[in-house]
This record gives sequence, structure tokens and C-alpha cells, in this order.
Amino acid sequence: MAQQAGERTEKATSRRRQRARDQGQFAYSQELTAAMTLAACVGTGFYYLQSPSGFRAFFAGLLENAATQSGPQLVRQTGTYFLIVAAPILAAAVIAALAGNLIQGLPIFPRESAAFKWERLNPLQGLSRLKTQLSWIQWLKLLFLVGVVGLVVWKTLTASWEQVITLPAYSIDMSNSIIRSLTLRIFLYITGSVGILAIGDFFIQRWRFEQSIKQTKAEVKEDMKALEGNPAIKGKIRSLQRDTARRRMMSRVKDADVIVTNPTHYAIALEYKPDKMAAPRVVAKGSNSLAQEIKELAREHDIPTVENVPLARALYRSVDIEQETPIELYQAVAEVLAYVYKIRKRTQ
Repeated sequence: MAQQAGERTEKATSRRRQRARDQGQFAYSQELTAAMTLAACVGTGFYYLQSPSGFRAFFAGLLENAATQSGPQLVRQTGTYFLIVAAPILAAAVIAALAGNLIQGLPIFPRESAAFKWERLNPLQGLSRLKTQLSWIQWLKLLFLVGVVGLVVWKTLTASWEQVITLPAYSIDMSNSIIRSLTLRIFLYITGSVGILAIGDFFIQRWRFEQSIKQTKAEVKEDMKALEGNPAIKGKIRSLQRDTARRRMMSRVKDADVIVTNPTHYAIALEYKPDKMAAPRVVAKGSNSLAQEIKELAREHDIPTVENVPLARALYRSVDIEQETPIELYQAVAEVLAYVYKIRKRTQ
């Protein structure tokens, strides 16, 4: 039973996922980024290098100027030309790599990995990290790629073997066209195979990441408590809020004009300022012991108390603190206030 309780069978909570991101753990497929980069390079390369006229003109000019220019000048011209040719391919590779990272949610800036750790200075641990360890999944991917590349090259050359061995008999343009067609076919098959492998690896990495962050039922409960708040703390906060609201309400009793009672179960304090209020307002109410406290506080401030069972019940049930009395209770409240005003005139 203890082993079953400790099994990680539950999906990770949002708190666990955030903790994993803070530690630099996330699902990432290098094959997907590599496949996008390869496709971008192949497509850009064949688009810009589809015609050999540029190479031909460059080498022709290089041979013509070989006698008049120095060696460093020729090297500089050659390097500049190849940089210009390679620039679009390199730009496509950078853009594709960035797109592959963005698709997978990068960049992620882990909080904990930036902290300094003394164990990173240990040379033995540093050497151990240099060891290449290939999992069985990586071996399968490697074997798949080698097999696909070998099969594609063999099939392509077998199907076009007669054209390959008779290339010297064709013109230069025709030979270039045949070589370009064969190379394009090989690269397209390889890129497609790498793309299929990358998509599969993407879902495998997602699955492995989900498995690695799974939690036990106890861990899920702890995370839910942390997200929702500790029930004891929440109860304490609610108790403090009730006490604060009660003290605020009791401080308003002294402003009341009359206390309507049940007489023993309910007590409702009413305030009415004709120049400021459209209708009388309930400033405090309570039942049982709280009702007794309201009546005692009213006696201390010489606030009259009127017993009216139906009105007390109606006010207690239908009117909240600091709300005005509803229209249907106007007449009953007015009678109580008129009675209070009449008593005050007599005593004055």
C-alpha cells in the first residue's frame, strides 16, 4: 500500500509545472529544430544556386585576373564571393532555428539554474558530464537516419545509374541539370524523413516530460492546498474579517435613532437623517447574544428601544447592514420613528 501511495500516477499541477520551469525543465526536441533548419537551408540553397552561371562567371573572371592580381587579392575576392553566396543560406538557418525554438516555448529563463553552485567547480563532475550517453531512443533515431539516407542514395542512384555513367557524353548544361535533379531528389527525401522523425521526437519529448513531472496523490493534495490556501489559515482570515465587520457594525449603534427588537431574539438598529437619506437605514443587526449586546450598547447611549416582532423579523431577514429599508416596510418603520420622536418631545 505504501508503494502504491508513492507511485507517480497523477498529472502535474500548475504549481508543479511552474516549479519545473523555474528549474529549467521543459519539453524540447532538438530534432524538430534541426529538421526546420535543414529544410530552410536546402530550400534556400537550391533556390539561390539553381543556375551555375554565377559560378561560371566568377571562376572565369578569377582566371582572367590571375596574372595581374596578387594571391591575397584573389583569396579575398574568393572569400567575399562565397560569403555572399552563403549569406542567404546562413540567414535562413538562423531564422529557422529561432522559429523552432519559439514554437517549443523558448526562450525560458529558469530562476534556480542561474544560482551559483559550488559543485559545478568540481573537475571530476565536469569530466563526467563530458561522457556521451545515448539512450535506446537516440540509437533508434540514429539508425533510422542512417538507414533512410543509405536507402535513398542507393534507390536514387540505381534508378538513374544509366544517366550517371553517361554524364560525360552530355553537354555541361545537361550534366548540371541531371546532377541538380538527383541531388534535389536525395535532399528532399532526406529532409522529409528527418521531418517525420522530428515530429515523432517532438511528441516523444512531450510525453517523456509529462511522465517526468507526474506526482503522487499526496503531492497533488499539497499543491492544491498551496494553490487554494491552507484551510486553517483561510478560516482564521474569515474569523478576523467577521470580527472586524462586527466591531465596525457595533461602532455604528451609537448613531442609531431607534432599536427595533423581537424582543429577545432580534435587535435592529435604524438610523434616519432626513437631510441625507432617502429612507431609514439599518446600521446594525443581530440575533440572540449579539442582539443583547446591541441593546446594552443602545442603553449606554440612551437610544430608545421599540418592540415590534413582525418588523424586527422582516428587517433582520431582508435588509443588510448599511442598506436602506425597502418600500414595503416604509409605513411600519415610519410608525416606529414617529413613536420615538413623540417620546423625545415629551422628555424634552
